Amino acid sequence: MAELCPRLRIRRELSTVLVRTGIAPLDRSDFTRNNRGVIPNPLDPSLPIVDFKRVLQMFKKANPSSALYRRCSEVLGCSVASAGPIPAATPLRGRKFLTIGMTTFDDYDGCYFSIQSIRMHHPEILADVEILLIDNNPSGRAAQALKSLENWAPNYRYIPYNTTQGTAVRDLLFREASGDWVLCMDCHVLFPPGVLSKLIQYCRENATSKDLLQGPLISDSLEPMATHFDPKWSHGMYGCWGMDDRGKNADGEPFEIPMQGAGVYCCRREAWPGFNPRLAGFGGEEGYIHEKIRRAGGRNLCLPFLRWMHRFERPNGVPYQPNWADRIRNYMIVYDELGLDPQPVVEHFEQLLGKDPAQPLFAAAQQEISSPIHSFDAVYCINLDAQIDRWRAMQQRFERLGIRRRVRRLSASETPINHHIGCALSHRRIIAEAKSQRLRTVLVLEDDARFTSDANEVLACALKELEGLDWQLFYLGGYGWEHEFQRVPGCEHIVRPAQITCTHAIAYHQSVYDAILEAVPESPVELAEWVKTHLAIDQFYTFTLKAATFLAQPVIATQDSILPREKRLFEN
Repeated sequence: MAELCPRLRIRRELSTVLVRTGIAPLDRSDFTRNNRGVIPNPLDPSLPIVDFKRVLQMFKKANPSSALYRRCSEVLGCSVASAGPIPAATPLRGRKFLTIGMTTFDDYDGCYFSIQSIRMHHPEILADVEILLIDNNPSGRAAQALKSLENWAPNYRYIPYNTTQGTAVRDLLFREASGDWVLCMDCHVLFPPGVLSKLIQYCRENATSKDLLQGPLISDSLEPMATHFDPKWSHGMYGCWGMDDRGKNADGEPFEIPMQGAGVYCCRREAWPGFNPRLAGFGGEEGYIHEKIRRAGGRNLCLPFLRWMHRFERPNGVPYQPNWADRIRNYMIVYDELGLDPQPVVEHFEQLLGKDPAQPLFAAAQQEISSPIHSFDAVYCINLDAQIDRWRAMQQRFERLGIRRRVRRLSASETPINHHIGCALSHRRIIAEAKSQRLRTVLVLEDDARFTSDANEVLACALKELEGLDWQLFYLGGYGWEHEFQRVPGCEHIVRPAQITCTHAIAYHQSVYDAILEAVPESPVELAEWVKTHLAIDQFYTFTLKAATFLAQPVIATQDSILPREKRLFEN
């Protein structure tokens, strides 16, 4: 038999792969791996198994525009990276004038009725708005139901997010919004008919506004209850409900207020000053965001027509548990950011909780704020879900560094075929998130990082020296391949490495985000090919990226694979 031409042979091999793996659309949950790195047919395990490496070679030769290429990409994508039970984000469906956004933690009923009320009672605005929901527990019991709302609400967009949790996650609504204006609401709020159309009209008439727009809270009896917060401490919160008679007339003129509860507020997207990315848990946003608006040249206004009803009663309980430690920590962070004296915070909580219970909470918050790591906008730790022991060990190390509450855990991309693929995917995901959230600098730690006892002291000196330099990558440790390090004039605690590998403790500056995101593929399949060329993300940084790179001197972080080569002592 005559030998087939290469193109026909490749097509036949790919066709064989498709037959073996089934024609129906695949779902990653259908796959279970065996210890040889291959995947059985999801529809009929009795069929021959697929050799991943062989399929990857054929995939590389296929025509990218062909159906075979797309099908093989789907097969390979399922085998390269594990997928958790988190629903995918809804694609952007076009730009709108106003984004109505809410965040939720397992409150499907609240979201459902709030969204349906907007659609039923405000139909005149639907062509001008998108409804954006950020699910802060996308692996929870409500996730799939929240995701499914996209099937019948054409202007609804679902985004999963679980890296951090708390009320400050609402900052992401402004980062993800397609609208020129953003109306941020709790996920259990209702608006009287006509209110939202009036708001859109007001926003159009004030197109360059820097103001934060809020309105009167109405009670369950449908009467105005509170137009603002008075700036007073009460029950662990800064702000007490207050009523200005000017808010009783829905047709009245807007008036300035000191602050208001954060159940509903609206701001032009480009004028939004943002929440501090270090915040986590609940508490601290009222008063704080209002002060940032004022410092940015805006006003905090009560629009008497912008009435809203809030569901306060939760007879079935709440799915999350606020705590005093988070609240105290958040207030200390925002007071530090604004340069305010924290003594009123201390006095209030010592009176509320008692001096002895409150003092350790303030000490922990102050230790974190005083740490040099506090200067990074975010700190991430990459950890596989199955590596629980590693995460517990890292939490103990973070405790010693004074940053345990600060660290965002990133569920690592699991790639059993080649762990370098998962490592690169995880770093890329963090950088993409950092860019989306407009983080200036991020510190990324892998879950086997270990530190010296003087890590904070050395890092403080190193960061001080970095302030005057245009840096892009900053290593707290790494393997230098016995190359000499280049000294930096006038600096004693940073050097420039000729070559350095290992990414167990590396900081990124915003100036390098785009270069990495453009060069490192997002798709697991494409990244599998990328790794063939670059071997690993650390090799790419050293030999291809050529970023402005610095290294702490002496090194303050290591990992087990290079520990025998280290000259310093590292804590367990």
